[in-house]
Amino acid sequence: MPKLTAKNILILTEYYPPHWTGLAQSIFYAAHNLASRGHTVHVLTTHSDPHALKHEVGVVTVTRVPYQFQISRTHYSFSILKDFIRLLPTYNTVIINSPNSNIIFLALFAKIFRKKLIIYHQADILLPRHTGNRIKHRFIELLFDFFTIPSMVLADTVSSFTYDYAEFSRVMRYSLPKFAPYIPDIQLSAEPPQHSFKKQMDTIKKAHKLIGISGRFVEEKGFDLLFQALPDILKKIPSAHIVFAGQHVAYEPFYDRHRALFESQKKHVTFLGMLTGADLSYFYECLDVFVLSSRIECFALTQIEASQKRVPIVVTNVPGARMLVLETEFGEIATHDNLAEKIIAVLKNTQKYQKNYKKVRPFLEKFHNFPLQRIT
Repeated sequence: MPKLTAKNILILTEYYPPHWTGLAQSIFYAAHNLASRGHTVHVLTTHSDPHALKHEVGVVTVTRVPYQFQISRTHYSFSILKDFIRLLPTYNTVIINSPNSNIIFLALFAKIFRKKLIIYHQADILLPRHTGNRIKHRFIELLFDFFTIPSMVLADTVSSFTYDYAEFSRVMRYSLPKFAPYIPDIQLSAEPPQHSFKKQMDTIKKAHKLIGISGRFVEEKGFDLLFQALPDILKKIPSAHIVFAGQHVAYEPFYDRHRALFESQKKHVTFLGMLTGADLSYFYECLDVFVLSSRIECFALTQIEASQKRVPIVVTNVPGARMLVLETEFGEIATHDNLAEKIIAVLKNTQKYQKNYKKVRPFLEKFHNFPLQRIT
């Protein structure tokens, strides 16, 4: 058993690679950031991918435990509580990646054992309003709030990407004096893309102004708002074309609900599927503008990736998501009503925004170290 020091950190998360949504990506970078600063880091997560190893030892130790059932995209595990209690005496600091189904039990045990508790919150649960069972969705949201708010009250530090989002959050607003921001240091691949993918993107790029979107095809991302704006964009910029890096998801029938809208614009859209590594990097490199048309968004990591390739951003004016553009002016902040206008402005005058690119890195670098204590 290693010596107990403040540098022994146990991270609890339901999402971790090879699962690679923003929830997993952010905590992955947080774990490696802490390890790079000399801390011993152990990640305890669910074994949601049968191809992933149950135990990995490296810069960060990872233990994946079985899950008992799945609700939507959450793999729920009772077993993780047993392993958490077993491992807890070894560690002085506990970090819970939120949302987390077991958050209240994890928080209570951490405080009972007198451990320092940090909750890294990546988004309130906001389930679809127009698809599925709305009563059931609202019940799940209330249950999430009921367990997460007291967990944050128990925590020594609460963190998210920006204070702007924390003030807005249903669950973080009660713990603002404990807040400290963290934005992960995302690194895109520097390797060349696959030849076939490069050829595909170069062919599209040759004839079009490319509007990039990325992520899960779900209601909260607001892709329908962009598709509704597309006819107005095409009137001013006939060569405009949407390229989508992401996937439809089985647990939310959002695409089906708006199928007529999406298919009416299909000649102006290319669905590229899930992209990773060098192909994802080249995707951003080809864009003229990157759009976040979200209805709610804590802080999309995709905008960091786009900005690394000097691609200006149009983002809807929602708390958290707007902060990169608000602080750097590297793009435009839009409402749902003037989304087309803002995208046209960027496509017609990209050089205007390029002069602000130099502000992006300094803004992000201020928040790259994961906080082990609140800001005073």
